[in-house]
Amino acid sequence: MDVCVFVLTCADLADIIVTMHRRGVVVRIITDDEQVNISGSQIWRFRKEGIMVRTDNSSYNMHHKFVVVDCQLLINGSFNWTRQAITGNQENVFVTNNSKITKSFLEEFEKLWEQFDPKNQHRT
Repeated sequence: MDVCVFVLTCADLADIIVTMHRRGVVVRIITDDEQVNISGSQIWRFRKEGIMVRTDNSSYNMHHKFVVVDCQLLINGSFNWTRQAITGNQENVFVTNNSKITKSFLEEFEKLWEQFDPKNQHRT
């Protein structure tokens, strides 16, 4: 499961990710570096659990909000992974298994995963 989100503070969604990781699902997360230490951030929890996390280390926002599950299912939209997004905000979420669309997001994730590898990062 490849997760690329700007911010992740919702403990319920984090619980699902941790449970999947504990069941043997390979989980990779990319998030914005400025969101790692905000109140409620789940990133340190993921790292403690051994989930692979990379950040953009950039003055620009890593503003994507998508997940690819099993290289087949895409979940994408305006939805930040916060309690406010679930309970109050006006959000959209698009889910598809269209292979052409999903492939584009997989390619974007792989590009960012490589770009945000700490050995490849340079401050911009």
